[in-house]
Amino acid sequence: MIRENIDRSWEFINGKPSNIPGMSKPGKTVNLPHDFTIETDTYPDAPGGSLTGYYGGGVGTYTKILDIPNEYADKRVMIEFDGAYMNTTVALNGHTIKRHHYGYTPFHSDLTPYIKIGKSNRLSVTVNNSAQPNSRWYTGSGIYRHVDLLCAPKTHIAPWGIYAYTSHIVGDTAFVIVETTVENHTADAANLWVDIRIAKNSCCTKAGVGRVKIQVPAGEKSTCRVMVSVENVELWDIDNPNLYKISAQLTDKEAVLDSDNTIFGIRTISVDTKNGFMLNGRTVKLKGGCVHHDNGILGAASFKDSEYRRMKLHKDNGYNAIRFSHNPMSRDLLDACDHLGLLVINEAFDVWNMEKNTHDYSQYFGDNWKSDMEAFILRDRNHPSIIMWATGNEIIERGGLSDGYQWAAKLAAYVREFDSTRFVTSSLCSFFNGLDDEDCAKFYESLLKESKSLGGGVINLDCEYGRNIWGDYTEAFAAPLDVVGYNYLNYNYESALKDFPNRVICGTESKPRELDIYWNDVESYSHVIGDFVWTSYDYIGEAGIGKQEYVNPDEAAAALRSAYIAKYPWRLSNDADFDLCGFPRPQLAYRRIVWGSDETFIASRNPKNHGKVEILGRWGWPECENSWSWSGSEGKPVQVDVYSAAEEIELILNGKSFGKKPAGKENRFTAHFELIFEPGILEAVSYTDGRKISSNTLKSAGKPAGIRISAEEEKLVADGQSLCFAVVEIVDESGNLVQTAEMKATAIVEGAATLGAFGTGKPQTNENYTKGEFTSYKGRMLAILRAGYEPGMAVLTVGIEGLDKVSIEIPVL
Repeated sequence: MIRENIDRSWEFINGKPSNIPGMSKPGKTVNLPHDFTIETDTYPDAPGGSLTGYYGGGVGTYTKILDIPNEYADKRVMIEFDGAYMNTTVALNGHTIKRHHYGYTPFHSDLTPYIKIGKSNRLSVTVNNSAQPNSRWYTGSGIYRHVDLLCAPKTHIAPWGIYAYTSHIVGDTAFVIVETTVENHTADAANLWVDIRIAKNSCCTKAGVGRVKIQVPAGEKSTCRVMVSVENVELWDIDNPNLYKISAQLTDKEAVLDSDNTIFGIRTISVDTKNGFMLNGRTVKLKGGCVHHDNGILGAASFKDSEYRRMKLHKDNGYNAIRFSHNPMSRDLLDACDHLGLLVINEAFDVWNMEKNTHDYSQYFGDNWKSDMEAFILRDRNHPSIIMWATGNEIIERGGLSDGYQWAAKLAAYVREFDSTRFVTSSLCSFFNGLDDEDCAKFYESLLKESKSLGGGVINLDCEYGRNIWGDYTEAFAAPLDVVGYNYLNYNYESALKDFPNRVICGTESKPRELDIYWNDVESYSHVIGDFVWTSYDYIGEAGIGKQEYVNPDEAAAALRSAYIAKYPWRLSNDADFDLCGFPRPQLAYRRIVWGSDETFIASRNPKNHGKVEILGRWGWPECENSWSWSGSEGKPVQVDVYSAAEEIELILNGKSFGKKPAGKENRFTAHFELIFEPGILEAVSYTDGRKISSNTLKSAGKPAGIRISAEEEKLVADGQSLCFAVVEIVDESGNLVQTAEMKATAIVEGAATLGAFGTGKPQTNENYTKGEFTSYKGRMLAILRAGYEPGMAVLTVGIEGLDKVSIEIPVL
């Protein structure tokens, strides 16, 4: 199998070109991955509204000329798309050869019948994301993942045709089952050998070999199976993510006909109600985060470097698990999880047959679910990071509507046809939807009654009637699952011990403000294997679910009723531990402390809001900063929270102590102080048993005096894909970050790279991430450089009116 990446140099036009030569406007040259929606401006009347971050959709066409060499004659030629959003039509030399609806699954297009050997061939790909709304979040549009050209003999190893998994381990010897699928596109049966070689990925040292014969009937495919022993095995684990490379050769009596390879890891997993989730024989509680597919200010475009950076931020801050929400992600994201040692819940669908949006995937689910599920699993099943396949998220059919019980069983069984070594899950929620008319009326009658008794509030859009029927109505849906995902249903953990004593539960979504409560439940119950916060990394769309708003006390009741309405220009969810640029938010420090860190963290409120009522979205975190720079608020009262697992906290401002306050688990890991703001040095010290554990010191910044650029990479690779993330900060004369600075900046990249994106994590903005102009937020911005295909020097220059321009050089090799 020859695999050639063809991301370079496609012609892109908005819309679909005319069939009449010369009638279409010329396009522009783009390198994939490419998201054409992120290049557009948001607008108040976008059909998706706040769900899509006020972005629209559209139609785009990509064209590439393929020069097919003579040696490809009598071969099978295919195109592999890792993902294109959405309703993709692939054409070659004017022939329509493939239609693919789902925007998140990989797929192949067979070019063989229409290819012209030794000539130029016109490949045209149209993506149609014009039917809006079709999603509950920002999707992006276009060929936003990689594209490869594949060439193989007519009898060859199938794409994604090597599958390896651990059978058992005895001592330091692992026994690995290797299945290889071979396709025969000739008129004659084939009797061939498959030779297997396993080697350590780090050093290519041979670790095991196998050989097996296979017969493939004409025009069909067959799968062979062999067990290979690997001695002195190095297991894949979250602490030591060791990987192996497996190679397969297809041979006849005289020659090698085809070969392919894949990366995999050797490890064992299990779940039960007593030991929870076990990795390589030891119990591991899942410290998880939910992530969407977008790469922040890059939009939906998926790059190896951006996916790795996102995951490494998680791993470096204590996460050991990621939930892909709510669709298959890119191959690069899974590779990052494999190499970093992150466990993955790999999710297939957000909808089945019942729609959540007018034009969503429910239109195609009935016809396409099998092919999409098959491609999803075949591509991904060698990744050791994956521990669960999720068939759906908050599926409306969970209570039995529209044959939901039968569909739940059908999907779970289909997953196991392709991979029986991992667990099947699906995430369930309360019955705010998913009931027939009669039950729905009873649910909302009960919800209204409960809301009045709680002064206008509700818990998790649930009510007494919903709680009473939930277990009975969802049991048939949950029965085919190995692990049942609970979204915001931790109040059902204890009752499950009695009602469903054999059920293993995973908290697949939780709210940031209740992190300590959810985590306490995870630690308290062996049948609950982990918790995944919604979300760990901020994303475009579902705008404002974590917003903050300040009102006078007499306006609070009215503001609560509209707390979940996010009007334009709201763009981001604003609910996560990391903002859209990957910069940490205060709730991340709180999470580290709840998970066991002994650090101290000062979370200071803005004095201008003192005395007002803070109205938070359901996924919001109180607005605060690890900063003591509130210029203009001198002499005003200020609230300071200090996060710590220690028994008590002492707060000291400019040498004056404000005494000690209790913290630790009993006080939800937070000590509260009230003081008057004055610039200077603020220090918090944590004590347990009178002994100093840790401290946090903040210094007030002065006025903006300069620009500082810190590049996270020292060099780039001239592959058109490599990225450099450059953090741009506004600093005072002493080099302190001026966190309150909001100043218009420009970014220009010259030389051997281009500007991939420039922006901030500000949740409300109408600025464009692709135009090189953006207003700083909390004193920071992020510039992303994308390498070209030629070596040289890339120069990033950032300018702000009133400050000296600053440039940095990044070699592209």
